[in-house]
Amino acid sequence: MLTISISGGGVERALAAIAERIGNTRPVMKMIAEILDDRVSENFLMESGPLGEWPAIKPPKNKTRTNPKILQDTARLKNSITTTYTNNTAQVGTNVVYAAIHQLGGEINIPARSQQAYFKQRKDGSVGNRFVRKSASNFSQWHTRGAHTIEMPARPFLPFANGKLQDGLEREILDDLAGYILHGARR
Repeated sequence: MLTISISGGGVERALAAIAERIGNTRPVMKMIAEILDDRVSENFLMESGPLGEWPAIKPPKNKTRTNPKILQDTARLKNSITTTYTNNTAQVGTNVVYAAIHQLGGEINIPARSQQAYFKQRKDGSVGNRFVRKSASNFSQWHTRGAHTIEMPARPFLPFANGKLQDGLEREILDDLAGYILHGARR
């Protein structure tokens, strides 16, 4: 049998500090929430996530598109990411309604619809190919589009998919957790 005996006030103080840090999990949960938030930011920067590189998007029909980055045309989704934490949980998420279809993928069913489009008719009788406001129009035409389905591929931006954390994230959390337990701060 091997017996190890440690004596000295420094060791006792260190063990007491570790016990105190372990007893208060709120700072740990805050740290984990920050790690999750950092990974989401990295996913947007790299245009990839837990399933790898995001599938490409179709070229825009609208040539005035300001940001060609995937899932970042207006940055609304990226800027909506929030974190919360309690003594027992660390969460990262968003309240943007369309976030789920991007994270999980799926089908979007578009019902049939009719709509009146307004144009400007020139003096020679030709009609322009740009839509105008109703008040600026002198020609209108009804358009009907049948029901159709759009298949949206998954582009997970949150650091988990299919019930698993993104590669390397568990190790990062465990390393930071060990640093917190031993030293009281992130590594």
